[in-house]
Amino acid sequence: MEMEGNETITITRRHRSADFAMPEDHYHPQYELFYLASGRCRIFLNHTIYHMKPGDFLLIEPMALHHTSYGIAQDNERYAVYFEEPYLDRLRELCGTEWEKTLRDHLLIRLDTGRRRYLEHMLQKMIAEKRRNDGFSEMLIQNDLYELLSFFVRYVEEEQELPFPEPGESMDREDAIQEAAGYIYTHYPETLTLETVADRVHMSPAYFSRKFKKITGLGYKEYVNYVRLRQACRMLRETDLSVMEIAQHCGYSDSNYFGDLFKKEKGMSPRMYRQHSRLTVGRRDDGRADGDRHSGSLDR
Repeated sequence: MEMEGNETITITRRHRSADFAMPEDHYHPQYELFYLASGRCRIFLNHTIYHMKPGDFLLIEPMALHHTSYGIAQDNERYAVYFEEPYLDRLRELCGTEWEKTLRDHLLIRLDTGRRRYLEHMLQKMIAEKRRNDGFSEMLIQNDLYELLSFFVRYVEEEQELPFPEPGESMDREDAIQEAAGYIYTHYPETLTLETVADRVHMSPAYFSRKFKKITGLGYKEYVNYVRLRQACRMLRETDLSVMEIAQHCGYSDSNYFGDLFKKEKGMSPRMYRQHSRLTVGRRDDGRADGDRHSGSLDR
């Protein structure tokens, strides 16, 4: 398979102060491999909170909502590798598809000290090739990406049981917000008032709203709409249900309100989105359309 001319691999290395926080929720059309080399941070990914330690690697899939905060009393260093779907298509051609389930079942990988040295050397090598940028660099960086992905799959398979965060590692209030986000993620067709969900995790609505915003990076209603519209995008692409039926399935009793909200968030009406997605060959199941408002800079 030959890559398109605009398909690239981006790798960044950033130092973050303890008081740095992403200004808002974030998603992008690329895959991201996030590696924390030093310090601590917290990442809210879809409906799960990950407490990252040095040596932790997290796979963030395209269009997955995430928010990173570093305010844990020390400076941090992180690497991030961004790449697009065609690179995985090439890997599927070479190695089959069984490895994909291993990666997606273990989004968080916690490396031992010896493996960290190997991995950090590889990431530094990729950065050096980006800076060199001669006729061989893109090919060598692509090979490094494949080595990186195969390393993760083998590591998971060899370790059998991975050392995920201990049950008591996060604070009780963060556990409650994660429970609430997970509930929204699986019960999006239902009526989800702020009061009902706050009561489910034994918080007052006002306190729950503030805590939800602080941990996830977006407001309660914004998150509910994100989950519902993502499902609506999938149904518009994959089913022949009417817009009204999809609106009702996704928790919107008023199809006109649904249509207005969809256009505001996606830049086109539900019907236009359906036509556009079916005309686009090879489009991934990620809910992306021109005008997605949170897909922005990768420099964070």
